[in-house]
Amino acid sequence: MSLDRTRPTAIERYLEGRFPEYRFGVVMILLFITYVFMASSPPDTWVRVITVALQGLTLLAALLASRAHRRIFRVATVVVAAALLASLVSLIAGSSHEPTGFFFALNVLLVGATPIAIGRALWRQDGVDIHTVFGAICIYVLLGMTFAFFYAALGTFQSQPFFAQTDHGTLPDFLYFAFVTQTTVGFGDLTARGDLGRAVTGLQALVGQLYLVTVVAVLVSRMTVTRRRDPASDGSPGDDAPGTATAADAPPV
Repeated sequence: MSLDRTRPTAIERYLEGRFPEYRFGVVMILLFITYVFMASSPPDTWVRVITVALQGLTLLAALLASRAHRRIFRVATVVVAAALLASLVSLIAGSSHEPTGFFFALNVLLVGATPIAIGRALWRQDGVDIHTVFGAICIYVLLGMTFAFFYAALGTFQSQPFFAQTDHGTLPDFLYFAFVTQTTVGFGDLTARGDLGRAVTGLQALVGQLYLVTVVAVLVSRMTVTRRRDPASDGSPGDDAPGTATAADAPPV
């Protein structure tokens, strides 16, 4: 956080010293761990607590790698702690094992804030390297998770179930449906029932494809061009620049 003049706490100073800037590989690993856990776990209350913890940790790691303002990092820490506390209270006092609409809406906020932080960091970065591509991939995965939680919240708040094939969609169902939609695979085993659900589904498919063919493709191509450049070849001695004769070009004696 080089441009941040807010005085860091001891914990912030430690974290900033241990984790370099624009290193999104750790964020990507946390995302895949979170996805595998949510896609393979039963809909129990303890799963919700671990889900909130993993998503909160991913958000804080993304803010740290993005070198967001320290005040934003502190506010996010308070929000994550409050969300984790609320999930623990629901674990102790709640009687239902089914996730509520509040749980899904809270996860939309936690997951949806992370790609914004990563995107702002990538926008500020001058060059394009492998860490930039990691950050772009993280945004793509986070988009799928955000839509999954939005579908789940929509199915909870509206009067009719979200899916046309089942009345009790689980979180693994919503994750599966969201990423199948985003990648435009379209198996058809799960489809949205209402007009709003179908509209958002089409929007996700459009956003997912546009993101892949524009943002990720441009970043990968720019990284390839950057890696092919040799700074020492710009007129320096010994380089095979155009118009420069070398020993191999000399005529035979």
